[in-house]
Amino acid sequence: MSGIFDGISSAGWKAGWEPGKEIFTGYEKEVEAIEQKYSAGSSAGCTVFYGASNFRMWKNMDKDLADFKAQNHGFGGATDVLLMHYAERILIPYEPSIVVVQSGSNDYMGLTGSLEEKAETSIALKARMYDLFLDALPNARILALSALLMPGFAGATELSKLINSRLKDLCGQRNRMSFIDADELTFDGSTYRTELFKSDGIHLNRDGQLALCEGFIRPALEKL
Repeated sequence: MSGIFDGISSAGWKAGWEPGKEIFTGYEKEVEAIEQKYSAGSSAGCTVFYGASNFRMWKNMDKDLADFKAQNHGFGGATDVLLMHYAERILIPYEPSIVVVQSGSNDYMGLTGSLEEKAETSIALKARMYDLFLDALPNARILALSALLMPGFAGATELSKLINSRLKDLCGQRNRMSFIDADELTFDGSTYRTELFKSDGIHLNRDGQLALCEGFIRPALEKL
């Protein structure tokens, strides 16, 4: 599979990337570890979890979702641009039957403009990313997990909720895509469930991982 990275330029520049601009490669060792842990040659039909640190830190994912042949391909502070960049190495060759994608605040914390402008920029990049994945994986179903509403990033909650709403609409417009709405997992509209997070208020603790798994991800996988 080649050429997937070429398509990023149509939207990626809006989120801090443009053709010729160097891609952050600080997660290279994590990407290499994923390649070493899982064999692309014997992974057809697996479920790949592809995203940032709330997947990466879910150390028991393979066991928690073993019945779905789960593989944890989360790395560092992955952004949509980086998820596209590394797809040729740690997504496409694995020929998954299902891909669960988690991306969120890493992509838009540095954006400027109004709430609407930030949401428009972010969803344009996500649309490009998901279209690339759908094209490259014609037999796969994709589950897009909503950006978590986090007490540690409380200032981004309204933006996250708006982008989640747009992402739900995007999923409804594309075949083989479904949306996992996990807004209520961590926020009831007025109070954050801080007991589900580590002390940083950003990363789920073990209770949070299990609540996300059993309350939202497993039901979505079973529905497929």
